[in-house]
Amino acid sequence: MRRILITEHIRTRADFFNALGRTRGCEDCGPRNLDDLADFLREQRTSVIVASHMDMDGEGLDAIATVLEDQGVKLVR
Repeated sequence: MRRILITEHIRTRADFFNALGRTRGCEDCGPRNLDDLADFLREQRTSVIVASHMDMDGEGLDAIATVLEDQGVKLVR
């Protein structure tokens, strides 16, 4: 299983998705929605995401957290 480290400032769901794409070495290959996020996590065999500067709360984070939990991925903030 793979761990992903995100050190950039995350304020929105789009920021999170774009940051995941950049971990693959490109600007435009991250997830576009929550279904894509689930696919991305499975394809990358992700077990942990460490987001060191995540300033996201509320509905946006709740939706992401639900997908991560469903996929067995731990989010460390």
